[in-house]
Amino acid sequence: MAEGSEWEIALEPALAHYTVEWAEEGELLVSRGNRIYRTASPGAPLAPVATFPAPRWRSVAARFRPAQRLLRFLFYNVVRLPDGSLFATFDDAIGAFSGETFVPIQGLRRPCRVLRGACATGPDGNLYFGEYLSNSDRGAVHVYRHVPGSREIEVAHRFDAGAIRHVHGIYHDPHGRALWCLTGDRGKECRVAVSRDGFRTLDVVGDGDETWRCVSALFTESGIYYGSDGEFERNHLYRIDRATGRRDVLGELDGPVYYSHAHGNDLFFAVTAELCPSQVGRSATLWHVSPTDQLSRVASFEKDALSVRWFLPGTLHFPLGPGSSRGFWLHAVALEAADDRTFVVRRSA
Repeated sequence: MAEGSEWEIALEPALAHYTVEWAEEGELLVSRGNRIYRTASPGAPLAPVATFPAPRWRSVAARFRPAQRLLRFLFYNVVRLPDGSLFATFDDAIGAFSGETFVPIQGLRRPCRVLRGACATGPDGNLYFGEYLSNSDRGAVHVYRHVPGSREIEVAHRFDAGAIRHVHGIYHDPHGRALWCLTGDRGKECRVAVSRDGFRTLDVVGDGDETWRCVSALFTESGIYYGSDGEFERNHLYRIDRATGRRDVLGELDGPVYYSHAHGNDLFFAVTAELCPSQVGRSATLWHVSPTDQLSRVASFEKDALSVRWFLPGTLHFPLGPGSSRGFWLHAVALEAADDRTFVVRRSA
């Protein structure tokens, strides 16, 4: 593991209390509470785009940051679809926006969340996501398919009762023209699987213990990368070779990884301050993997004093979208002196 990093992180004062949800050249979609805005760049004027419907009492309560965190009054995903509409998951609800018009989407078997960045547009142009919920009784779990323009979703895949607890995420592999499905949480429930036919079939790549428990994955022409989300076992950064299927450890991490982000050929993984038994310290840490597979620490943020269970673990959120050559953005949640602040990460001069 290489020490130090050629990347620097700086506060974006113009985006304080806003989360960058979608980033592309010349445009950012940012959220505050249940509202989405468009801006050309940090500091440029904000134009209202859409509002996710919510009871008035929740909107009023969520003006206070601890209440917003307690109520989970925030977006988890904002995805621009091929037809130009926006698909969004907000708390445990889903919907779409056509212009400023909210379009409710029907078909969820039960309310559930979709973790940040955990839904993907597949090679067929449809959007896929899985159920993330407590599921203590280990009932059946569904992967859904949304066809852009439709007001209903359909079940693309069903995990039988007892098979898994929940789906951590669905991710598009552009190099393999495939969708990867990551599940948890115990023993054989921890799976890394792949579908190349829109979930008509699903092949398990690895399963059986916390080394196969992960929330997100990144892809290069030669490999699949993920940081483990182990609650009890020490966590590591893994690479699966695309040609041979061999899995290698690139380095040890200081805690479980939820979210990750590719910026060109550079890969970034964010350790969450979950304060679980496997965690070393109390920090959310941003790690960098270079194109030569060197692992280095970029920055760390201490967890704040509020309860992980009620007021969220300490996380670093990345935007969706094709990204910007200027760098990429991070939004800090439940972190000391950084909660609800947005940072930009750039290569050092």
